[in-house]
Amino acid sequence: RPAQTTPLYDIMLRDNNAVMGDSWGLETPLWFAPEGTEPKDIVSFHRSNDFAPVGQEVRAVRESVGITEIANFAKYEISGTGARAFLDHLMTNRLPKPGRIVLTPMLNEFGRLIGDFTIANRGPKDGIDRFMVWGSSAAQIHHMRWFEKHLPRDGTVHLHRFDQTLVGLSLAGPKSRVVLEKCVDVDISKDAFRFMDFREMAVAGAPCMVNRLTYTGDLGYEIWMPPAYQRLVYAALKEAG
Repeated sequence: RPAQTTPLYDIMLRDNNAVMGDSWGLETPLWFAPEGTEPKDIVSFHRSNDFAPVGQEVRAVRESVGITEIANFAKYEISGTGARAFLDHLMTNRLPKPGRIVLTPMLNEFGRLIGDFTIANRGPKDGIDRFMVWGSSAAQIHHMRWFEKHLPRDGTVHLHRFDQTLVGLSLAGPKSRVVLEKCVDVDISKDAFRFMDFREMAVAGAPCMVNRLTYTGDLGYEIWMPPAYQRLVYAALKEAG
């Protein structure tokens, strides 16, 4: 280690004293150690050394704004004239309208849960439906086998797994909109960019896909971009506050 790193490994993670974990070969931040201390987990049956720093991170996001890297998600695009029917067959929830997002489980032939996904409808292009799908990185090989097993043989569905050709940042907290709106030139007010909306927009001039949702349950965004733009987007968000 490190084996796989993202463009932010140095300026966002290592330089900020991140304690790193391994997510299927990708260096992934677990928590950030205080300045001047060794970025290392000291495990304990009581409160370990991550307890106080993680508490500070949580308070910062709850009261203001925080940012973290989410490149370790599994990321897919499913497109084609048969894409909607394909996903409708595999997933339990109703598929979203263009520009919207749903969260949905996926079941096997016995009705058992085998996956949980975020699905965004990019809207049709040249008459072809396009859906972005995010899920567990640890299960992506299993999920790819399941997807490929059910792909129609008539070529009406195209499946693409991005792996690390698409990376992301999660911006969360009550002040996250104030930060993001300084980096975009479109309206992202609460009425223009609602909870569970999906938009393709330039962030700091970089082409991005933005989901209006977070794992915190509070105001926030998932921002996805090609890795060549990740340092630019991160620097702009940090500069914005």
